[in-house]
Amino acid sequence: MRRRIMGWFSAGLISLGVGHAVACSVPAPALSIDPPGFYDDPAGYAQAVKPMRGFVDRLNKAADSNQWSCALDLLEGWARADALMGPIAGYQGYYERSWAGTDFALVLLRLPKDVSSANEQRLRIITPWLARIAVATRDADAINHLHNNLVYWAGLNLVAIGTVARQQELVEAGLARAREGIRDIGPRGELEREIKRGDRALHYHTFALIPLVFAAELAQRHGVDLYQENHGAIGRLANLVIQAVQDPSSFARITPVEQKPFPWTFQDELSWMEPYYAHTRDKRLPTLIAPRRPFNEWRLGGNVTAAWGAVLPR
Repeated sequence: MRRRIMGWFSAGLISLGVGHAVACSVPAPALSIDPPGFYDDPAGYAQAVKPMRGFVDRLNKAADSNQWSCALDLLEGWARADALMGPIAGYQGYYERSWAGTDFALVLLRLPKDVSSANEQRLRIITPWLARIAVATRDADAINHLHNNLVYWAGLNLVAIGTVARQQELVEAGLARAREGIRDIGPRGELEREIKRGDRALHYHTFALIPLVFAAELAQRHGVDLYQENHGAIGRLANLVIQAVQDPSSFARITPVEQKPFPWTFQDELSWMEPYYAHTRDKRLPTLIAPRRPFNEWRLGGNVTAAWGAVLPR
């Protein structure tokens, strides 16, 4: 991935080292993930996802501090237990497992080449588990019937894990889902299904954009330019969101409903701006990116700025 982040930030990361000095205890594997819906029972949801989110947080912090041995300990421990692969009775668990698998894959895509080469045996344990997560995501009717942002996130899951596992059929399944999202983008950058979210429409446009940008970035590794598809549709959606960040009232041209973004909508869920700026050099973005750095998103491997960021103009 791109390592073009500001010099001071890179130096700070390098100073943390790659050694084995930090003790790494692997949390007990969460064998299944089956919380109540995020909106159905917020308190029950928050409690049920704690074990998985705690693991993700520990994994991402290990990656952010270049503690790659610890990161691999964590992933191997959960892989050996086939974590998160237990039955799901509801629907939210399918989304959570998809997001977690995406994060795990993006952490592995941050691995330095020498670390990957030295740990091939461990990766042979981890990657089949990730592939099982991807197949379960691909086949999840609880996601596939929605035809909304969660399908696009499933697409990123499949492209990311397929890239790590070198399974082209998973990559192709992911590209198909990302392309569904790209086809959904209208002439003004709007997503009709996300407009139906009422006062959360702006939030869900932003949330839908994240997997499309990251899928487009990974697709380039496979010789596919998703940015050009549907007449540059990702760019239209990005432009809509950029304008809304600059002036939230601009979103009124998409829907007259007054918007109520979450606190994180215009913070870490703008993490897509890092790879998008590196790709496009959109002159509007540095002033939006700089005060928000570093971007940290639990679904995207931790510190997105460190992994994907470009040097900003002074």
